[in-house]
Amino acid sequence: MKFSFSKKAVIAPLVALAVSASVISLFLVCMGESPSILVEAFTSTFFNSFGLGYTLYYTTPLILTGLSVALSFHAGLFNIGSEGQLHLGAIAIVALSCFFPNLPSFLAVPLGVLVALIFGGIWGMIAGYFKAKRGSHEVIVTILLNFIGIILVNYLILYPFKNTEVQNPETVEIGKGYVLPLLSDFTTLLGSDFFLTTPVNITLFLSIIAAILCYLFLFHTSKGYEIRALGQNPTAAEFNGIAVGANFILVLTLSGALSGLVGVNEVMGYHHKLIEGFSPQYGFTGIAVALIARNHPLGIILSALLFGAIHNGAREIEFLSEKMTKEVSVIMEALIIIIIASQPYFVRLFSKSKKEGAK
Repeated sequence: MKFSFSKKAVIAPLVALAVSASVISLFLVCMGESPSILVEAFTSTFFNSFGLGYTLYYTTPLILTGLSVALSFHAGLFNIGSEGQLHLGAIAIVALSCFFPNLPSFLAVPLGVLVALIFGGIWGMIAGYFKAKRGSHEVIVTILLNFIGIILVNYLILYPFKNTEVQNPETVEIGKGYVLPLLSDFTTLLGSDFFLTTPVNITLFLSIIAAILCYLFLFHTSKGYEIRALGQNPTAAEFNGIAVGANFILVLTLSGALSGLVGVNEVMGYHHKLIEGFSPQYGFTGIAVALIARNHPLGIILSALLFGAIHNGAREIEFLSEKMTKEVSVIMEALIIIIIASQPYFVRLFSKSKKEGAK
């Protein structure tokens, strides 16, 4: 199965974005606000270093959760468990730091990334085991594991790893060796203030590398071929000697590991601790990211950038407007998904009209 970008794959999201922006502009007018707020918000989102820094910060976890969902889709699975998996990856880093707080950076950083991968992967592997060995539907299992994972992590935040010096529901800070450099640290060395005071960090590059590796894995390895064949027709794949159950477990484990890396961005890259409710539904937004990119790992980078910009732009709209809140991002995302999901219907309708006109 060959994947390539077509004009439709690029045009459809742009049309969807234009329509959703028009609807939000209409909302602003109805509420007595100027539509120029929308233009100002998204201009600052892309065209100044502060706005762009935050856009890239929000883009980073969406690349990872989008890859997590897309990888499962290629195997014919629907992983809705990214939210729980990223929580497990994040708390694993905090736990490692609590047990080994004084590790030097050359050990702490790779170990932090590794435990995030492992614990996110374990949470995905549980769903894969029940799918492969018990025939349980992965949607049900991953939804239940989300609840279990989030509640478990919240307990660990509030009790074993709680920062007792503050009233906020957050953990103690990780050791200094675990802290990743911000992109502004590099620009400062070059004599620039680009990205200054923004949280975007080198996890962005880690997420891009993950996207490239996923692409190579899926389309340039025999195991990737097995996974895609499994997604196309599990019965035929099994008939041709592909281990269905083992590949289900592998795919959901890898998906969980990718989601677990979100904890690196949040804990090691920015907050340096874990805060209860730190994720604004990154795991579920990753489903939309994968849908827009048509599950192509490289397309997910651009799709995640779009949704990161929407999320950051909505924060700007809330700041500029007295009547709109940041939840406007949910409306825009929903409209984009609806329009793109409806694309086949409009294509058939247009083709039918064209044929009738030709007669």
